[in-house]
Amino acid sequence: MADILIDNQAAPTTPAAGKSVLWVDSTTKKYVMTDDAGKRHGQPSSNASTASTTISSVDTYIANSGLLLPSYGMEAGMCFRWWLTATKTAAGTVAAIYQVRIGSAQTTADTSRLSLTATTAQTAAVSSGVIQVIALVRNVGASGVLAGGVGVQSNNAGLGSGISGVSASFDNSALAGQFVGLSINSGTSAVWTVETCYAELEQ
Repeated sequence: MADILIDNQAAPTTPAAGKSVLWVDSTTKKYVMTDDAGKRHGQPSSNASTASTTISSVDTYIANSGLLLPSYGMEAGMCFRWWLTATKTAAGTVAAIYQVRIGSAQTTADTSRLSLTATTAQTAAVSSGVIQVIALVRNVGASGVLAGGVGVQSNNAGLGSGISGVSASFDNSALAGQFVGLSINSGTSAVWTVETCYAELEQ
């Protein structure tokens, strides 16, 4: 049986015109391709839940939602996506708050960089559905910005609506090895169970 053995490494230099480099990132251990314009392509990070997360009226970090940033850190055009399946009890009639957090703790101790409050509040009804959260890197530097949104598909209006928004500027120029994760505050009296979470970083 033939094997292909590739050393893990930090981001290589840009290859010559007409060439591309396929390599494995030393931080995330994922395949990345660098083209002759220096642009990187692939899915350098992914994660998935192995257990449900219960949210009871407080900001709660979603289990296994953290996406590890590769050795080259953030780049403009990176897209972070989270797909959740969730249910809620009949209690809770306020707007849910979604926060994209960056740090090394993978808890609510990580810094919230993008906060998104649903434009429509929940209703006092048992509900279930699918929630998608997206955050895109607009630019990288001392005044970096994330833009993103939330989409909700449910059997009724119980989970509330989605929202889009833009972060305040922050220094995102040296974040290699940190995690970009998701926390949710279901709001007063609301009890949610996030049954599944799949997260991926694409560029």
